[in-house]
Amino acid sequence: MSHSCSECGKPLTQNANFCTSCGAPLAGKPPAHARWQEKRERILGKQQASGKKRFRTILALLVVAALGGWFYINIPEAGNPVIKGLPVVVAAAQYPQGGQQMSRVVAKVANGKIIIPLDVVQKNKFVRFSYGDAASGLPLLAYVSGEGKIVTAVSVCEPCNSTAFHIKGDKIICNTCGSTWELNSLEAVSGSCGRYPPDALPNTVVGDEIQIDEQLVAGWQRRI
Repeated sequence: MSHSCSECGKPLTQNANFCTSCGAPLAGKPPAHARWQEKRERILGKQQASGKKRFRTILALLVVAALGGWFYINIPEAGNPVIKGLPVVVAAAQYPQGGQQMSRVVAKVANGKIIIPLDVVQKNKFVRFSYGDAASGLPLLAYVSGEGKIVTAVSVCEPCNSTAFHIKGDKIICNTCGSTWELNSLEAVSGSCGRYPPDALPNTVVGDEIQIDEQLVAGWQRRI
């Protein structure tokens, strides 16, 4: 390296980055303020990149939290909605582990309602009856749940066409295929027909009568 300034010709001090006389930078070495500026820009660049990464992370977390909240609010509640809407009207029933079969009762139709006696259902706990002709009419069932609700439903296991069920403990079971559902919710437990429990029907308890809307039953259609 030359020991004199190429701009003004003055002698240079050893290891100098610029001429002490005219301030010209030496060849191949940026002036001190340029190196400082370069270092500053590197640091600021790293800080900006770190800030952007932090922002993206926070944004992603907010999106995940918002989606989680939406799914929590909108996810369907477990259990049969018809049964969930029924009131508790009698003492909760308990069923033997050995199993209890259905008792047959006779229903009547009056004023657009299918009616069975409440006290008969309380006594037998699990009954079957028909809408229409006893031989060819639509089979129905009623039982007292483990919560004290009167559950009424179409007594058909649609995939296997069985019309008979029994209750064992807190489960209701198809007599033909053995598909099993929770007694209080009709949620599937096991079996090939689990997706199609007895189709629950709303009912109203009026005095000593359990009433089901006749039009609802008359218009019932198989789900499969």
